[in-house]
Order: sequence, then C-alpha cells, then structure tokens
Amino acid sequence: MDTQQVYDSNAEKWLRLAPSSLSDFTARPLVFEACGNVAGRSVLDIGCGEGYCARELKRRGAGDYLGVDLSEQMIQAAQLQEAQDQFGIDFRACNIVDFEPTQQFDLCIAVFLFNYLRVEEMNRVFAMVNRALKPGGEFIFSVPHPFFPFVRSAQAAPFYFSAKGKNYFADVDAQFEGEIWKRGGEPLHVQCVHKTLTDYFSGLRGAGFSTLPEIQELTVTPELAATDEAFFAPLLNEPLHMLFKIAK
Repeated sequence: MDTQQVYDSNAEKWLRLAPSSLSDFTARPLVFEACGNVAGRSVLDIGCGEGYCARELKRRGAGDYLGVDLSEQMIQAAQLQEAQDQFGIDFRACNIVDFEPTQQFDLCIAVFLFNYLRVEEMNRVFAMVNRALKPGGEFIFSVPHPFFPFVRSAQAAPFYFSAKGKNYFADVDAQFEGEIWKRGGEPLHVQCVHKTLTDYFSGLRGAGFSTLPEIQELTVTPELAATDEAFFAPLLNEPLHMLFKIAK
C-alpha cells in the first residue's frame, strides 16, 4: 500500500481535536516547544495531514498558514474542520516532492513526513524548504529514530516498525511497515522508509543549509510513563523519534 492509500483509507481515524496517538504525547509537544513564539509568523506545514499541528500553532498565534499533504482525504478532513474553526488556514492537496510555494515563510514544519520519502525525494524537499524560507527562517521536522526499528523487534503496542532481516546501512530506502496506537487501543498503520543519520545531515547540507541542526532524541520519559503505565511503559527509554531544528 502506498502512502496516499495509507492515509486516504484511514483519514477518519487520524482526525482528532486533542492528543490521541502515542506521538501526540512523545513528539508533537516537543515540536511545538521547538517552534517557540509563533505569534504573527508565517508557517509552511508540509505533510500536514488532517491539520492537528496547524490548528495548535494557530491557537498559539501563528500568522499566514499553508498546510500541504499528499492525501486528498486528509486535506478534506482538515478543510471540514477548518470550516468550523475559521482559523484562516489554507489547506491544499499536492505531491510535496514536486511542490513549489509562491511565497517565503518564517517557519517550516514537517511532522513525520520524511519517513514516507526516499532519500532522493527527501533531498528535493529539503532544497525546496531552503528556497521557501525567509533569511533566518527556521525548519523543524520530526522523524522516527533511525535506530528504533532495529532495537525494538516486538511487533506489539503501542509502536513498532518491522525491520526483520534488514540492515541499518545496507537497507537505506527500504520500507518498514508498522503500527502506532491511540490511547484508546486502536492501532494506526504507519510506514518508515529507512534512512541513516548521515542521510539527514548530508541532505540538509546539500540543500543549502550551512549551520548544524539542533537535535533532540525523543523517548517515553519516566514522568510520561507514570501517567499511564499500561500504555507508555513498554517504550520507556526507547529511542522513538528524532527532532531536527535548523535555521536558514
């Protein structure tokens, strides 16, 4: 199943107005924190899905906001919610690899987009983001930790990618199937096109970013695990995600 099919067929399961899936607790709050004060800042949200992050950043005062996603069903869900909320978010369905914005932005975010792209596609998007950012603009993105599929082999709740028989270095661009769970017990189908750490660093530099990114490795902390041990504790201290922040 390709990426568009994954999300077109599950759009209604992803739509939420409050934190629901594991990464709504383990990753997205850290993305929002990394964005800092967004008041009045223009935002490009690539791989915006049904608009969860867009709505939160608009609540925090973001200015002009463009959200783009490959899945027409996810964009339709985002537009339906926007019709109720009236935040002023522009949601568009498009192939992000070929997308070229007509304006520049203060901030670009990509929350779990690049795990659906091959290295060559990711590098093209990195270059587009560099062009789309104003001087001094910031690019913040989250991805599955490249080590995660190799250190957690159990195909069990609340999160996994199956990398059985695969190699960290030899299988770049291999697609790992997986699932991530909602707090209510419902699994969501996710995918990870594998990349090494070197792929991310090389891609950013090749796209024209000249500074080193700030990096956070994200996990389930003891404090988070204590809020719901049955759900979070199986992933305590596992390398779940990585967060990158880099300025133009």
